[in-house]
Amino acid sequence: MNIKKTAIKSALVAAALTSTVCAKQYSGAELYTNDTWMYGKFEARMQMAAGSGTVSSMFLYHNDSYLGGNEPWVEVDIEILGKNPNSFQSNIITGFGPGDGQPDRKVTSEAHHTINPASNQSFHTYGMEWTPDYVAWILDGKVVRKTVKGQNDKNQVQDLGLKPQGLRFNLWSHEDAGWVGAWNDNILPVYQFINWVKVYEYKPGEGDNGTDFKLLWTDNFDKFDNGRWSKGDWTFDGNRVDISPSNIFTKDGMAIIALTKKGQEGFNGQVPKDNEEAPASSSSVKSSSSVAASSSSVPQSSSSVASSSSQATPPSSSSETNAIHGIRTTPTVAKNRRGLVNAKGAKVNPNGHKRYRVNFEY
Repeated sequence: MNIKKTAIKSALVAAALTSTVCAKQYSGAELYTNDTWMYGKFEARMQMAAGSGTVSSMFLYHNDSYLGGNEPWVEVDIEILGKNPNSFQSNIITGFGPGDGQPDRKVTSEAHHTINPASNQSFHTYGMEWTPDYVAWILDGKVVRKTVKGQNDKNQVQDLGLKPQGLRFNLWSHEDAGWVGAWNDNILPVYQFINWVKVYEYKPGEGDNGTDFKLLWTDNFDKFDNGRWSKGDWTFDGNRVDISPSNIFTKDGMAIIALTKKGQEGFNGQVPKDNEEAPASSSSVKSSSSVAASSSSVPQSSSSVASSSSQATPPSSSSETNAIHGIRTTPTVAKNRRGLVNAKGAKVNPNGHKRYRVNFEY
């Protein structure tokens, strides 16, 4: 009897949440790996989205960072702030988010780097190397920033080693005009195009071509690999969009991430040509240094959506206003998702934050 009452109560709470939250006017998207890794090299060939008010990104993230309290925040960012497509923001976020009555104790280290031609006008190869000793950001084969352990890094390189991270890409709109620029929806739709992604495991002294990184897999997006990738399906405070799985596609050897008006999800345009030929895709090969994402944090596949009892949260924003991120819940139609995931959000207290349920049409 107690079990039955609890189930009825949960259903009523879920229904109340759904009925009190209106869907947002816009739809964005997030693509993320099902696996996480402790150290590695991550590369992507992309033409980014841009337009005032938008964020187009590639980042590494520890799936449970949002929990706050004594759970460490672990994140490394590449972000195109739509107001300036001629540069990208690099950032490390460590420390601890708010929780259990504790204040926000995150540490950030933003820097900006010139991109020429502009990120939304041409394809560039973006890369991040993460090791126990340093983090490096690479643009078109050139290291543009390197943060070394113990060299005025605020212990961030050391603290990144506390947890494995997954690789993520997202496109959304923050409400902080001071960070991303004023919003004007006349720019929509906008798209982020990913020609290919490469993930390397960290193998000191045993890597490819004398490096410390050994290629684990390549994806050139001839098709969508459900075993490798999942699609976000949430929303959160500070974000003017719902993160929708309906705004991620593969076409003509590209992964496409869209930011659109609600009800206009999709892509019917022409895929831009990249002068660099995409490498052949390779299968994922598990190794002792590859850490599978925990069952409490990442879904099995992009086609699954979470059960109504699942909760999930946004990852960080590397906003210069040091935004903190809230909690989201997944659709009521969810069946097979394995638990908590994330997206980027605004300054909220996760313990008191309203949870959002979005009913997507499939």
